[in-house]
Parts: sequence; C-alpha cells; structure tokens
Amino acid sequence: MMVWGVGIGVLLLLGFMFYASYSIASGVYLKALCRLPQTGRSVLLTFDDGPDPVQTAKVLDVLREHQLQALFFVVGERAQQCPDLLRQMVADGHLIGIHTWRHQSSFPMQSAAAIAEDLQRCCDTLQSITGQRPVLFRPPFGVTNPPIAKAVGRLGLKAVGWSIRSYDTVASRSRERVADRIFRRLKPGAILLLHDDRPDSEILLRLLIEGLRERSYTITTPSL
Repeated sequence: MMVWGVGIGVLLLLGFMFYASYSIASGVYLKALCRLPQTGRSVLLTFDDGPDPVQTAKVLDVLREHQLQALFFVVGERAQQCPDLLRQMVADGHLIGIHTWRHQSSFPMQSAAAIAEDLQRCCDTLQSITGQRPVLFRPPFGVTNPPIAKAVGRLGLKAVGWSIRSYDTVASRSRERVADRIFRRLKPGAILLLHDDRPDSEILLRLLIEGLRERSYTITTPSL
C-alpha cells in the first residue's frame, strides 16, 4: 500500500509539472498576461512565428485595409531576413514582441544563461531594425520553466500568453473551421493566438474580422 501511495504521488507530481510547463496560463513558473484586463467586448489579435515574406505581407494588407492593429511575436532570424516587413508593422501601428531567435523545440531545455542570450540576440535585432526595444515575450509553444522565467526576469521582459489557441497550424483544418472554433470560445477580453506564416492566414483573418463585428466585438489596439 505504501508503494502504491508513493507511485500515485509521483504521478501527481509529474502531472503537475507537465501542466505547469505546458500551460502558460498556469503562471506557476512565469506570470503571463493571458486575458485583457479591461472590460468590454474587445479582443486582441496576436500573431506568432513570422515574419514570412509572402503570408505576413498579406496579413498586413488585410489589417491595413480595416485600419486595425495587432501584436506580432516575431522570430529574430526571420526578422533579419525580412526587415522591411518589420518596418511596415511599426509604420502601421502594430506592436512587436520577441518569439526567440530561431523558435527551436530545444529552447526550453537550455540553461537560463543560454536562453537569455537567445532572447537578447532577438531583442537587439528587432531594435536595430525598428529603432524600438521590444519588451514583450511569448515563449515558443507556450512552454515555461524556471530557466525561462529567470532569463525573462533578467532581461526585464513581460510575458504574454493567450486565452484562445486557434490551432491554425493544423493543415487539415479549413480556415472556416478554425474561425468557428474561435467563435465558440469567444469571451470579452480574449487574446487570440494566430500565426501569420501559415497558408491562407489572411483568409482566416478576414473571417475573424467579419465574425467579430457580427458579434459586436471590437479588435483593440495593443498597448500592453
């Protein structure tokens, strides 16, 4: 019985550690903003993994057409290859945040020093392109742990999560299906996780803009 009890305890501990690391909303290791603090029927659009020379440009065109602003968490290496897109983001009033230098799956397994070096490299690159120092950070895959938290604190960054994950990275899901999933989970103050580097990302954005307006929601300008 004692062995059984120890086994259950270990499983519970492992389950908690998994939840703490893979649920950015848990706030166990790193406090992150996952919902807008203001009241009212407003939402924030956020985009990860860009910039992409083709898709990001299309997303920016749609946002400009509707005079809307969003928050882009960009990958430093990709930003270095598409500096004009970042300058366009700033010119259009969008906010830019850090999404690591290369967005590697091994990122969370590094030491705090290595993570801080990665984030600093991304930060320096974005600042050199836009003239603005980014202060917002979103960890790849939403994974957090003590080394990531230590690095974020050392650099004075603010973590931003999400309240609705779109799963727009699943290729088999139509853009209409992704939009419907978002609308079913919609609540005031929602922060939407989207990706501007995926095929038809601009189509999904148009569906969201139309659907949000039909539901009397406004898309807020990022000012975190």
